[in-house]
Amino acid sequence: MYRFIYVLCWWLFSMNVLAQDLLNPSPGVSRELARARAAQLADVRYALHFELAPKAEAIKGTARISFTLKDAQQPVVLDFRDFDAQGQVREGSISQVTINDQAINDAQQSNGHIILAARHFKAGANIVALSFATNASAAGRPLIRYQDKDDGSEFVYTLFVPMDASLAFPCFDQPDVKARFTLSLTVPKAWTAVSNTAATKQEAAGDLHALHFAETHPISTYLFAFAAGPFQMLDITDNQSLPMRFYFRPTQRARAAQEIPAVTELTRDGIRHFEQFFGHRFPFTKYDQVLLPGFAYGGMEHAGATFLREDAILFRTTPTQTDKLGRASLVLHELAHQWFGDLVTMKWFDDLWLKEGFANYMATHAIAALRVEGLSERSAWQRFYLAHKPLAYGIDVTLGTTPIWQDIPNLKDAKSAYGAIVYQKAPSLLHTLSFVVGADKFQAGVQRFVQRHAYANAEWSDLVRAMEEAAEQSLTGWANTWIKQRGMPEVTTECVCDAKGRIESLRLKQRDTQKAKQLWPIKTQVLLGYVDGYEERLTTEFGTATHTVKAAKGKPCPAYVFANADDYAYGRFLLDDRSSVVALTTAARVRDPLTRAMLWGALWEAVRDASLSPYLFINAALEALPQEQDELLIGSLLNQIAHAYTRYLTPRQRAALSYRPETLCAQQMIEAESLGARIHYFRVLRSMATSEAARQTLKDLLAGKRAIAGVDIKPLDRWRIIAWLLAQQDPEAETLLAAETSRDTTDDGRKQAYITNAARAEAATKARYFADYTTNKNIAEDWIEGSLTNFNSFGQSELTRPYLAKALAALPQQKGERKIFFVLAWLNAFIGGQSSPQALSEVQRFLRETKPESDLQLKVVEVSDELVRTAKIRAGFSR
Repeated sequence: MYRFIYVLCWWLFSMNVLAQDLLNPSPGVSRELARARAAQLADVRYALHFELAPKAEAIKGTARISFTLKDAQQPVVLDFRDFDAQGQVREGSISQVTINDQAINDAQQSNGHIILAARHFKAGANIVALSFATNASAAGRPLIRYQDKDDGSEFVYTLFVPMDASLAFPCFDQPDVKARFTLSLTVPKAWTAVSNTAATKQEAAGDLHALHFAETHPISTYLFAFAAGPFQMLDITDNQSLPMRFYFRPTQRARAAQEIPAVTELTRDGIRHFEQFFGHRFPFTKYDQVLLPGFAYGGMEHAGATFLREDAILFRTTPTQTDKLGRASLVLHELAHQWFGDLVTMKWFDDLWLKEGFANYMATHAIAALRVEGLSERSAWQRFYLAHKPLAYGIDVTLGTTPIWQDIPNLKDAKSAYGAIVYQKAPSLLHTLSFVVGADKFQAGVQRFVQRHAYANAEWSDLVRAMEEAAEQSLTGWANTWIKQRGMPEVTTECVCDAKGRIESLRLKQRDTQKAKQLWPIKTQVLLGYVDGYEERLTTEFGTATHTVKAAKGKPCPAYVFANADDYAYGRFLLDDRSSVVALTTAARVRDPLTRAMLWGALWEAVRDASLSPYLFINAALEALPQEQDELLIGSLLNQIAHAYTRYLTPRQRAALSYRPETLCAQQMIEAESLGARIHYFRVLRSMATSEAARQTLKDLLAGKRAIAGVDIKPLDRWRIIAWLLAQQDPEAETLLAAETSRDTTDDGRKQAYITNAARAEAATKARYFADYTTNKNIAEDWIEGSLTNFNSFGQSELTRPYLAKALAALPQQKGERKIFFVLAWLNAFIGGQSSPQALSEVQRFLRETKPESDLQLKVVEVSDELVRTAKIRAGFSR
């Protein structure tokens, strides 16, 4: 009886919450509103029309939204909002609202929603039609307008993730209300347009024409998209049945002709690979790739029409192998989304990892299978390690980390879910899961998942269920720990050898990096390494605090032990003291590039843990680099040297090194055997040249007095050199800047001039730029983001520290107005530009006194961990 009363009370309470959320919805899209609508709605269709006039900020449109209602007892709530000049949310502009062909005048608007009374609806089929107005700008809106200064052409494109479709048109803006879209656009005659489907009809009307697009498959609102402008188009369909095209600006024709053939081949091979792996044909009617200037991030996987940042595809500097693999990873990542994200979509953004983690994992899976850029399968997974594990571990060890599955009560906070936990940890755990169940069973589980949820939505538990069935083993406990628990294990080794030189015992110990006493199920391979180069791997599984590797007993005593051979496990795997000493001197001689990279990675973790001197690490890496031939590892080691040199060493320690890192880079950029290695050395020199001799080397490159074999010093290289010289207050920097500004008057030159000028070490410049960051809506977001690092240049921390508090105070504004990833870029620039205890105190004061929203608080704690770490390392190794 008591249970019945409890259930009844809970049901009445839930109904009251539901009614309140439908009658007076809160800002954003709450989980409660989303669940109510998902249960209420079915068979949603949008017929949308937009009028895109040149240079017009205001855009008019109409929407006809049809859907089936389970019942008509509750109001229907649409999402539609706008921003005022100060960036505050206001109600969207609507008119001529009809429901089931009857005009109504009682539509209510509140907190970015349109509330339509229940009395206008009936159970079954309904239609809402209305006119609306929205806006486009260079930044801060989901309709982005870009003007190419080279030829005066104009482009308009959309970017709706995670819930910005409702800034552009009225809709049910949540991922689990999938709908079919029909689009028409009125645009100038000289323009073409791209959307999720192909244009089926074109109608001329004076200087304008109307383009009509076919109806889409069911997709989420954030995956609907269009781009319009005088694009050039390249049809790459060839003999395939799937239509495929590239779209790009006319001013980029020469660069596109040079770069697109390689991307075309990659796309075709990638589609074949993914169709085979997922067991499902390409899910949509075509696949276009649109190269866009000013795009806020690398790419966006709109169904049938991926948008890509132009600079990520069309190289502006001589590319390394790393650059080409980065581009391949981006192209394959967005392509994989067509299945994982678009065909099967997460129900809610707390499962963001289901699409982003899979896309990153599958990009490497394809690179390995297709031997992209001549990479062996093992080298592909070495790149996976270098690109994912250090970033993931660096976040997961902080108090600001989150679980892979992140509780997001409201979609207005979904932007904060994007970061290394989703993009680096999640794919790492998928790699681990494939090892746990076996590659064949992993693929079978993925295929079950895709087949069951095609053109629908799913949760992480659905994936686990499919994996359990395919693997015929329980994975719920494993998944609960790794997906819903934040942090990671730290694993150490204890190897005891007897007088005969045989292993007496080998024990692994794990502890929770968050000190929460969590134990993790771990399956790994323990590597026994010997001085003659021989290696032995022992597979073991454990979930206890201490584990004895029984298979090791009696084996020859190794020179070093590493507990995560081949990178199948996830966690902070540290070397014991003896192994660290051996690795410092012998890691460079390990034949296998993946093992070599992971040993250097373990040493780097020891530096960050303040258990290994950064000075010793830098010296060891400087000794090893001239003999290192692996381009991927060269790039990684150079970046670690630069980071330790500029952050972890005191000025006295840097002086003691006598500019050895600069000298090595200047020498090896000329003498290194491979082109990619020479470019890596050049780029790192460009980011740490503080001595007069090193700066002169850079100026000689600008003047053509010195050359690097195979490397053209292109405009982007020139701008970046000048930015560094400007930041270091080189006496010739201003003259060089003025000359470059006059020389490069291209559209991209204007962008780079803006980014470069932020490096000036003067108060007036910093004040002007910070005003742009917080008030100027006419500057493209990629210009702003590109200038943040220069604003906070190395050596300028005293000048920029007054902006740290201002940047922290501006966080809510940046979160509300900017695209995903921007908040992290903002924090990494302003906090990352500091290294002093005073700056750390300022961040801690902000957290203590301001008490920001929980998601922003976690981001600040996450990023400021580097300040804590820097102080600890300097305190421990300052002598």
